Amino acid sequence: MRMIILSHGHPELSAGGAERAAYSLFQRLKQDATIDEVVFVARAEHQAIGHSANLGSFRGRPDEILVAPPPVDGFTFQSFGYDVLKQLVDELVGSIKPDVVHIHHFLLWGVEIFELFQQAGVKVVFTAHEYAAICSNYGQMVKVDGRLCYAASPAECGLCFPATSAGKFFVRNTILKTMFDHIDEFIAPSEFLKDRYVAWGVPAERIHVIENLLDAGVLARGQARLAEAPDEISEASDDEAHQRVVFGYFGQINPFKGIDLLLQAAASLPEEIRQSIEIRIHGENKHYRDTEFGKRVDELLADTKDVVRQMGSYRNEDVSDLMSVCDWIIMPSIWWENSPVVIQEARIAGRPLICANIGGMVEKIDSSTDLLFPARSPGALAELMRKIVRQRIKPSPQRLNDLAQSRSSADDIHFARHQALYTNLHQPSGWLRATGSAGR
Repeated sequence: MRMIILSHGHPELSAGGAERAAYSLFQRLKQDATIDEVVFVARAEHQAIGHSANLGSFRGRPDEILVAPPPVDGFTFQSFGYDVLKQLVDELVGSIKPDVVHIHHFLLWGVEIFELFQQAGVKVVFTAHEYAAICSNYGQMVKVDGRLCYAASPAECGLCFPATSAGKFFVRNTILKTMFDHIDEFIAPSEFLKDRYVAWGVPAERIHVIENLLDAGVLARGQARLAEAPDEISEASDDEAHQRVVFGYFGQINPFKGIDLLLQAAASLPEEIRQSIEIRIHGENKHYRDTEFGKRVDELLADTKDVVRQMGSYRNEDVSDLMSVCDWIIMPSIWWENSPVVIQEARIAGRPLICANIGGMVEKIDSSTDLLFPARSPGALAELMRKIVRQRIKPSPQRLNDLAQSRSSADDIHFARHQALYTNLHQPSGWLRATGSAGR
């Protein structure tokens, strides 16, 4: 079998969770004896390609291709250069000759990408990482006034964007649903995301719930830690003088990840609690520095400089080591996260989690080790942090180790389910149809 893994970015150029998930799957497929060839194809700007052509290898790697497709309409995601996009797809298909393409995003490519590959005789698998087809507000299902959106419809979307009529949203939905008909297998990494797409109109039996894979480097580092010190992985490994409870934040710095909410919670803590904690911020995003959000974050950082350490960006392969010196990993996101890679990374690092109680995050936590707080409430998060400090709450090291061990081997299960879909498409009489196991 020959395959393409197609992403809207390369993780070494844009370190989002979807790019990393796509690349992790590519890494694993390269080791699979049943795959004759797999190529990672990522959308990129021309300057990243390094020449004027629309395609080029990434850093000389023959199985990693960067492509600069035409611009895309931000409302319907239709390509502004359909003929050029078709030519690019035909070039990829002609040179790679894939049996299956696994698309991890149509953003920045154009929603016609499904139809074009199918027309070229390639089976199409699609993993959704958020709600872009459902919601035109960055695919977050967060209303423009900041409230969470619980259901989408042309009328409600029209209220959110009064300059755009409900009729135009109806047309948008029709275009996107028509393009989704060209997907052979649909993957959702969480039940929550699946439910949202079912409510939008995708038949439940077409959607398989399969978790994303972890980066090979992160997985190897986590497995090495387990092998070297299985009884100690759950102990934060700071120096002996460390007395503070360390809360770690890992991820992008943007308005949806809740970093400002975490800083508000820290700013509201009483002095005796602030003296007993440290918050380490791992991540950065220069795109928001000159925005209102960026200014608000800067102000909050100034108010919390006694407890917050800005650690800057980090290499993905180092995340386990960075998490190991934290007592808790906080996910304060204010939108319906699907399946954050940070949760998976924290699990294999043996760290307990504090998460907002919405979206796919709720599915991923373990009630015996992790804690939830009401989403979007800095006061509730602050109260939880006070409780942890005052009561010296520490989850069972043995339970954390067990969870780390389980996550270490879970990728074999997740990968096997991906393999079953590919086999089913490549050989229509394969496992899924033979057993009637479509869907979850």
